[in-house]
Amino acid sequence: MEKLERANRKELIEIIASLLARVAELEEEVRRLRRGGGSQGELSIRPSRPPREHKPRKHRGQAFVRRREVADEVRYHVAACCPDCGRRLEGGGEHRRRQTIEVVLQKRVVDHVLVARWCGVCQKRVLPRLEAGELGV
Repeated sequence: MEKLERANRKELIEIIASLLARVAELEEEVRRLRRGGGSQGELSIRPSRPPREHKPRKHRGQAFVRRREVADEVRYHVAACCPDCGRRLEGGGEHRRRQTIEVVLQKRVVDHVLVARWCGVCQKRVLPRLEAGELGV
């Protein structure tokens, strides 16, 4: 750095000329590598192997899920008002259904249906907030 500060005009011109020549060499090397003309031992930007073909997923004859049972009781969980603006909500449709099985002395199947309602003021879908105990979990 001190060398540049002490250099005269002629020395600075020589430094700039050598840097411009080096930039031209590097640009030519980049062009050659992009064309794929690199010799052995030089880097190439081509992939080393062709892309692998993806096989379609094999469909199973059996689904590994628990099937829904006929419910003994259905509990609807509905939000009465918007949590943001406090507006009273009406209507709505089923958003999600979760089935719990309570085993006491006999098995009892309960469907918990969460009803989604629309707040016209906030322009949002509102779902009831439930604790794990309310779902029987």
